[in-house]
Amino acid sequence: MPSSPRCIGPWRRGFQLSLAACLAIIPFLGVKGHAWLRLDIPTLTLELLGHSFRIEELYLVWLFVLGGIFVFLLVTLTLGRVWCGWACPQTALSDLLEWLNQRGRRPWRHLLTLMISLWAGATFVWYFVTPLDYFTRLGNGQLGGWPLGTTLIVAAVVFADFTLVGRLFCREFCPYGRFQSLLADRGTLCLQAPAGELSRCINCKSCLRACPTGIDIRQGYQIECINCARCLDACRQVMARRGEAGIIRYTFGLDDLSWRALLSAKSGGLALLVVALTMTTVFLASHRAAANFKIGRSSALASRLTEGGQLTFFSGSITSRRQSEQHFFLSVSPQHDPALTIKGTTRFTLTGNEKRDISLAVEGPRISGDHPLPITFSLVVEEDGSQITVPAYLTPGDNTPKRK
Repeated sequence: MPSSPRCIGPWRRGFQLSLAACLAIIPFLGVKGHAWLRLDIPTLTLELLGHSFRIEELYLVWLFVLGGIFVFLLVTLTLGRVWCGWACPQTALSDLLEWLNQRGRRPWRHLLTLMISLWAGATFVWYFVTPLDYFTRLGNGQLGGWPLGTTLIVAAVVFADFTLVGRLFCREFCPYGRFQSLLADRGTLCLQAPAGELSRCINCKSCLRACPTGIDIRQGYQIECINCARCLDACRQVMARRGEAGIIRYTFGLDDLSWRALLSAKSGGLALLVVALTMTTVFLASHRAAANFKIGRSSALASRLTEGGQLTFFSGSITSRRQSEQHFFLSVSPQHDPALTIKGTTRFTLTGNEKRDISLAVEGPRISGDHPLPITFSLVVEEDGSQITVPAYLTPGDNTPKRK
């Protein structure tokens, strides 16, 4: 009695379900009150792995994104179109639609499709609005224009993709297949029916019927192939009944090389770029200042003369970049001899990622219009003694803020 063939389909479906579950669960996960991944639009803050990055630190986000792009290129170079068959949301949605079409009556099928589409739309919004806030506002009828509108728009797009597009996108419109064919190397993983094995083919056409994009893999490499391995499973099942191994299989390159063929100049260069970007991002993120400090001349208040001196008004902000509470001390010093005094609060306590607007005045000597006095504001972090300095000037009658 022939043994049962080892099919890849259950592994692929399990991977798709696990990936979908991760995308749905991540918005609910957090560290010390901060999300694993969320973009807070009102405050222009990205929460990533429990850390917060404000818009002025987006260079770190771009480095992270750039690193992700190179990781994607490296995966494409080594694993080929396995992304399309195993991880692409379009493939996962199309597989789900086929499963639904095989079960249940049409009204129930459409209702379930609509529910899945709404879930996808809500999940997308949860990466910008916390799920708790989303459901609370939804229950109170106060979800708001953009969260509700975005949910419905994404749901409509997913529903249209379910019912109207499906595999047509993979066959006709997806640019990834064209891009991947340009990046492919001699050892890139591919799915094929090796020419040396075709003599065993019994022309049952099970592979052709199983292919979601309708290609005949026996005709050689075709750009429409998404490497989903459905043809592989179909061939194995048929050939197992004959006591033979399947004809179709994954190979390293069309020449069926060793895995060592993956070790090329292309893959090595991309791997080095990924490592360099990762190390740079980690270094910059771990060595960033404890706070973002901005201060400049007040545009609303002019300088005022005092006995033997003048008051110059400043405004700005302090934004904590740490998750824990921090204490700060603010001082000012001239680059020459005159002594300066801050009139206003000089000690600040900020909770994790808090932003505090500040207003103060600096009392110092009267300044000639032709000789502005350069000064330096120093914000000292009392926990570790580090400091952030911002240069400024004392000039009479000039209310234009000067910020760094």
